[in-house]
Amino acid sequence: MNRFGRALLACVVLLSAMGPASAAPWAYITNQASNDVSIVDGERLTEVARVAVGKSPAGVVVSEAARRVFISNADAPSISAIDLRTGTLVAELKLESTVVGMAAAPDGKTLYLADWYRDQLLVVDTATLSIQRSVPVGHVPAGVVVSPDGAWVFVANREDNDVSIIDARDGESIGRVPVGEHPFAIGLTPDGRRLLAANVVSNDVSIVDVAERRETTRIPVGTAPYGIAFNADGSRAFVTNQHADSVSVIDLSRLTVSATWPAAEAPEGIAWSSGRVWVVSWMEDRLQLLDEHSGKEVASVDLGSNPRGFGPFLTATVPEIGQ
Repeated sequence: MNRFGRALLACVVLLSAMGPASAAPWAYITNQASNDVSIVDGERLTEVARVAVGKSPAGVVVSEAARRVFISNADAPSISAIDLRTGTLVAELKLESTVVGMAAAPDGKTLYLADWYRDQLLVVDTATLSIQRSVPVGHVPAGVVVSPDGAWVFVANREDNDVSIIDARDGESIGRVPVGEHPFAIGLTPDGRRLLAANVVSNDVSIVDVAERRETTRIPVGTAPYGIAFNADGSRAFVTNQHADSVSVIDLSRLTVSATWPAAEAPEGIAWSSGRVWVVSWMEDRLQLLDEHSGKEVASVDLGSNPRGFGPFLTATVPEIGQ
């Protein structure tokens, strides 16, 4: 083999080792007023389908492990399950009370639901979509998040101004951590060491040391912080400020707001992917794609009516409808 042939072979081997180029994620965004879910192709930046679900969908959690997207329908309460491969509705769980916030265990076997009016966390088997048990928490539980190892579940108790910590193995509450006024969304940094709580009345974000189980600081943000997302290494957090029409960027090494970006009206759900911050506008019925460094809008996608997108709504799985 000559020099050119060897060089060409080396390039082929390198490209094979790298694998296929990573595609942009897809999004499943709840539309509260139109009672459906928008499926958005992140590569083409267009809505490709809408899936009818229950009444007033708000919460969403994508579980790659379960191969499902779970949707909480606040009125006529229920949970809808959408197949990630086909983008179709495949199951429904009727509930006795309203659920908004949800989280899935990393292994995809368990779904956790915050029962808004009954002050409890419902533990659901994702294979059968059946309730296995309930765990008492604080008043008006909202956001839910699970630790990366699946060992702990955290629940924001909106009316008690604190966060419950639940042992996922036995369902026992091991304590509560006071935070700001009316925590709604909560999020864990990718390493699981710090929990952030968006406090919608005190207009700040609590930083909680998970190992020490205590709030270490509060960072003022915009009015009515609603959603939280992180970049891949956890160095930055992105927080939507619903009543300020903005996104706060928090530098987690300095624990300060490093930038405030203008956003569409009433931003709620938020997510991060490489190069982009995805922001759901409740009042403008659209999804904004912002440059993750400058905050400038790079694209906009029309959605259904009053979109919320409360929870992790991005997926790497491309449904068959996009083929």
